[in-house]
Amino acid sequence: MKQETHAVSRRDLLRTSGAGAAALTLTGCLGGTSGGGSSSTLTLGTLNVFPMMQYFVIDQQGWYDELDATIEVKTFGGGPPLVQAYQSGTLDLAYVGISPGLVGIANGVGSKVVAANVLEPNVMVGSETFRSYWEEHGKDAFERFREAEGRKPSFATLPAGSTPDVFLRFWLEEQLGLSTDVIQIKGQSPSALQSTLLSGKVDAGSVIEPIATKLARDDGSIEPFRYAEPIMPGQPGAVLQPSQSLIDDQPGLVQSLVDIHTRATDFINDNRMEAADMASEVIGTDILPSETARAAIQSKAATFISDPKRIVEKSLVYNDFHQQLGNVDTDLSEGDVFDHSFYEEVSSGG
Repeated sequence: MKQETHAVSRRDLLRTSGAGAAALTLTGCLGGTSGGGSSSTLTLGTLNVFPMMQYFVIDQQGWYDELDATIEVKTFGGGPPLVQAYQSGTLDLAYVGISPGLVGIANGVGSKVVAANVLEPNVMVGSETFRSYWEEHGKDAFERFREAEGRKPSFATLPAGSTPDVFLRFWLEEQLGLSTDVIQIKGQSPSALQSTLLSGKVDAGSVIEPIATKLARDDGSIEPFRYAEPIMPGQPGAVLQPSQSLIDDQPGLVQSLVDIHTRATDFINDNRMEAADMASEVIGTDILPSETARAAIQSKAATFISDPKRIVEKSLVYNDFHQQLGNVDTDLSEGDVFDHSFYEEVSSGG
């Protein structure tokens, strides 16, 4: 049942960069020891963004009603308030971006990734002006822009520590060999990110769908110029991450959650237009019209998966990069982050 409220080796990919960024304030942010619900009521935190597509399908199909528990859903406007709620012990599980999820685990929070949502969800978008610099100068575009425009190019993305924010920093520092000082980064909520890009107050952005598609359709001057695959092939996005206490105390329920998650992924890949309509319905047709959702789900940034093994290597690269940024001190292993047993049970037909 559901109730709703709103509220190569991985180190080979990293060079010694001396990277620095503001430390994240996510200590203890995922999976408290007790969780937010009783044995019959569990609280799920999620965001109304495309990488949570499995949640949209489960919601619209009514599959939470199959569980031996009531799932109370709390929808957050961004990652920071979601992880703060997890930190306070008011959530039992979450659909969350891999980046804040990893920081939580690295800071000693009891939770595990049991299923993946999406591969390579990030898109770099830019104004016509910035794209022209990029197309002509490549990695030198940032300096050429500063020389010609008299200022650094500004990039909007989701808040510090979010998957798009860290991916932007990774692109600059690890692929291009630049410092993040070559740009001005402006963290935004999901709702503010699109309007900021459309306003012309920034030059580019690191975004996810359906924002990239909406920008291109609504304005046309802000368009993609770089997708995730050439930057980090197999980039992880969002995940299903229950608390360790839920895994320990109710493994059968966690198995059921992974079962319906996997069923939702299969549905998305077999019925993409119908799944897009479901996303539009959950997010709101006034915010995400069906035709925009249908276009976004055909994007290169809309590859939906379930198998968590497909994101292990690059998730641990994220952890290494978080260490370089000074966000965490812990070197996580696969076993620290992932519990594959639930998905293996699904894939074996058990």
